[in-house]
Amino acid sequence: MGSRQQMAALAAFVFVFLAASAARSAEPVATRAGARVAPGKPKGPTPMVKRGLILPAEMVDVYLIPSIEYPGGDQDRRVAATVGTLWGIVPEVHVDFQITPFYMNAHSVPGTGRFAITGRFVKTPPIDVGAGVIAWFDTQSPNVISYIQPMFPVILRPSDQFRLDVAMQVPLYTDNDPHFGFRVPVSVYTQITDRIHIGSTTTLAIGDLRDPVATASIPIGLTGGYSAGPELGFAAFTPYITWTNFYTPASGAVNTQAFVAGVIADIATRLP
Repeated sequence: MGSRQQMAALAAFVFVFLAASAARSAEPVATRAGARVAPGKPKGPTPMVKRGLILPAEMVDVYLIPSIEYPGGDQDRRVAATVGTLWGIVPEVHVDFQITPFYMNAHSVPGTGRFAITGRFVKTPPIDVGAGVIAWFDTQSPNVISYIQPMFPVILRPSDQFRLDVAMQVPLYTDNDPHFGFRVPVSVYTQITDRIHIGSTTTLAIGDLRDPVATASIPIGLTGGYSAGPELGFAAFTPYITWTNFYTPASGAVNTQAFVAGVIADIATRLP
């Protein structure tokens, strides 16, 4: 069996595992034999807008992201799968390791992935504030690390049904022409029911601070989601679509052809 078929089989296995775990997570807690519920913790679903910036300590969140990418023009659509794990290593700090992406119908670069570590230093009911760093690596590249990105994420909750996520990110690209970029992602979410939310996303993205006008772009995205279970053991399914180059300030052009669409399937559980 070739490497592509092996990876496809692995992705299928992970997806089946996630789906099976999701069904279990969606069951009422009281019906699970031997289920552990921490005193004072809610038994029902925790709405997405009330979830925190940091995964609770001793929690692991395994996720799979099947997606379709279309760069636009006469290029082909690409089907991809991304696998990752989010782990609350200590209180107020989690790490995120991601293997991304594996293309089913196009060439995949082996040894690519992302590692992030994020900590939270402000935690109140209406606001979370944190800091972290992301490293994107490529073992086939002479530099190994493609870029390093410090980040400062913030979550605002002005009401029980509304959430605003904003961050400042400063990527340092470490290729043959090292340079800094700048990103300000913004997402808004509205809770429809305890289990269902909808939202939209955008980003002010500058690829090179040496020429911010020429390298700026603004993607636009729509998202929604379903979640089951309390914060200490949940499943979530989040479909999304993002028009990756929606608006280019330098040209004033709007591009609705290039997009990426997919679904994020999360299973979070407490470690034994």
